[in-house]
Amino acid sequence: MRRPESLASLGEFGWLRKLLPKLYWPSSLNSQLCIGPGDDAGVVRLTYGKVLVASTDAMVEGVHFERRWFSWESLGEKILSINLSDLAAMGKVRPLAALVSAAFPGDTPVDSVDNFYKGLKTCAQRWKTGLLGGDTVGSQSGWFVSVTILGEANPKDLLTRHQACPGDLIVIVGEPGQAAAGLEVLRAGKKKWAWTKPLVKAFSAPSPRFAESAILGETRWATSLMDSSDGLEASVRLLAESSGNLGAEIELDHLPVSRVLRRWAEYKRCAAVTYALSGGEDYGLVFTLPPGRWPALHKRIPSARVIGRMLPKGEGCWALQGTRRTALQGYGYSHFKTA
Repeated sequence: MRRPESLASLGEFGWLRKLLPKLYWPSSLNSQLCIGPGDDAGVVRLTYGKVLVASTDAMVEGVHFERRWFSWESLGEKILSINLSDLAAMGKVRPLAALVSAAFPGDTPVDSVDNFYKGLKTCAQRWKTGLLGGDTVGSQSGWFVSVTILGEANPKDLLTRHQACPGDLIVIVGEPGQAAAGLEVLRAGKKKWAWTKPLVKAFSAPSPRFAESAILGETRWATSLMDSSDGLEASVRLLAESSGNLGAEIELDHLPVSRVLRRWAEYKRCAAVTYALSGGEDYGLVFTLPPGRWPALHKRIPSARVIGRMLPKGEGCWALQGTRRTALQGYGYSHFKTA
């Protein structure tokens, strides 16, 4: 008998490719749907010139975090920050409000929960985002936290993953790989080493890139955009697939690998570019850009770095290092893999 197909065999993105086309949307609301499932956020038209931008993300104890890694306040800040990053990955978006749902074991100290919500409030105040409510339920074991984030925008200021063209430059904002190394630092119990603090901060305290994404939305120079939370390799592949199964190539020698990441990689006896290519949770930006727009873009966003280019359809996705060409195959962390 044929075994039923499992989530582990499909992987997260394989499952999403099956799921998203089946999601229901009433025909009576077709005129209000601007951007449907499959991007960093969904977008619904409210009035002429104004749309609602919405996304959600969750953190599960034992999957995304361990209690010993964070203060509860830091955990609250992080869960709201990573959801705000989804808004920033859509162009020029103004945050409005968040709904927070959380599951806690009954023996959780009240002070811990208070500190968690204190962290949410700190982040909400920083980005002028209202905490609109949510839900709180009991858990039989660990913590589970989910945030739904709402923002507003002019539809003309939004970007999607779907419009990259052959010959476009691949550009990033942020230093890829640092968060993945920071996770290793925490797991190895090395966070007291002073020099690893930037890595731990990259993992535990990400910041949404609203300033840079607003420039991209206002200028409309970028042809596609997403955040790098799934890892650089996965992000480039997703941009290529979403834009009509284009090809892509990343030049590994052009990746902005930080000195502290190189030091950690040397300690771990592995290549720093492995972290930069495959590590997730960075929450930077990855976007594509016509070559002629690069000088003006770089003047507006000096931290941006060109790391590759889009290729015609059917040419595959590749990493280049010197004369070596390696196929990009990963999609970042696999949420459904079994032991």
